[in-house]
Amino acid sequence: MSQLTLNAQLEALTGLKRPAGIELATLTRYDIPALAALALVAYDSPETAENLFESVDQMRMLFAGEFGNPLDNSFVGAWSEGELIGAIFVTIGTPWDDDDDQPYILELMVHPDYRGRGIATALIGEVAGRVGEAGFEDIGLRVDMRQAKAATRLYDYLGFEEVK
Repeated sequence: MSQLTLNAQLEALTGLKRPAGIELATLTRYDIPALAALALVAYDSPETAENLFESVDQMRMLFAGEFGNPLDNSFVGAWSEGELIGAIFVTIGTPWDDDDDQPYILELMVHPDYRGRGIATALIGEVAGRVGEAGFEDIGLRVDMRQAKAATRLYDYLGFEEVK
């Protein structure tokens, strides 16, 4: 199985520690160019014009709700000294399950220079609080087991459990 679906209770994720000097704020369409550039670096994609164009298009589709319905404030970025260094996107429902109305983390990315500093944990904690305020009790995600050993360690540490 290359895809693993995980789930966690929001209550266990709220109040997670935020690293000093990191600002978390809602992402907007104006952030798409910075998000597209971050995605290339975070996923170790060559920084070509074609890849940047595709990344911008992917970000536009996320904001347009083509991968699930975003809540008003469920796209969150992490900044350090004015530079976007991390982002998380949560939607209600997913492109792979039409009948689901649960919140899902569709993307979580952190700039390689900032990994291991608690940025991903802070982003998850932030959206957990926001999604909880919207009336939800849990959150899910899918992880590609072939490419995400560090991610699965993080999710295990935070209490995400496999959905059977």
